[in-house]
Amino acid sequence: MVDYKILYTLTKTMTILLVEDCEPLRKEMAEVLEELVKTVICVSDGKEALSFYLDAQKENKKYDIIISDIQMPHMNGVEFAKKIREINEKQVIYILSAYTDKEYLLELININIAKFITKPIDYDELFSILYKESQKIDLSQTDQSSSVQIEFAKDYIWNTDTRILTYGDNVVELTKYELLVLQFFIEKQGYICSSDDIVNKFYEYDIELSERNVRNLIFKLRKKIPEECIQNVYGLGYKFTFLG
Repeated sequence: MVDYKILYTLTKTMTILLVEDCEPLRKEMAEVLEELVKTVICVSDGKEALSFYLDAQKENKKYDIIISDIQMPHMNGVEFAKKIREINEKQVIYILSAYTDKEYLLELININIAKFITKPIDYDELFSILYKESQKIDLSQTDQSSSVQIEFAKDYIWNTDTRILTYGDNVVELTKYELLVLQFFIEKQGYICSSDDIVNKFYEYDIELSERNVRNLIFKLRKKIPEECIQNVYGLGYKFTFLG
């Protein structure tokens, strides 16, 4: 299960276009998503959604994610997704799929729609998808007016606002625990941090962690960043060092 607090740090600047003709479901999903993202635009069919999308294009605005149903009046989700692909082949699109929609799935996959959210909505599944997608979004598309980018090793850049780690042009995929401990180390860089310090930091997020968990976590994190960034200080703990 994705930690809600960590998810919010990654999704809070997002804009989502939600296309769903079932009003109760549309309202329910909007209420959930509005707790996580900056803006949710809700429409009831593909034709209306396409109009909103084109208007946004004219104003040089964007939707980070489109979530669309398949069975809708005026223009169904398949035709809508095809139109979007003609405009922007990189647009992230999730398709809401019921069991009865199977006949459309191959056609959607053929236009590079490989993200499906099954009905009825499992919000843990939705949160997991949002978490993974938020780490892939191009940092150049994110509002970074108040963010700071820290290069702690060659080509390893940590964004303090989005809390996303990149290596060159690639996002380094971190688990929620790895993300938290890396954030803590960067904030405390140059200081020696004991296992208890790390355990107490996690406790602030209502996460219980043992000393053994800390060791395993740091072992795994060292595999994703230059190992020498995290130094063992015998009998005291760990020291995170920026590499020149």
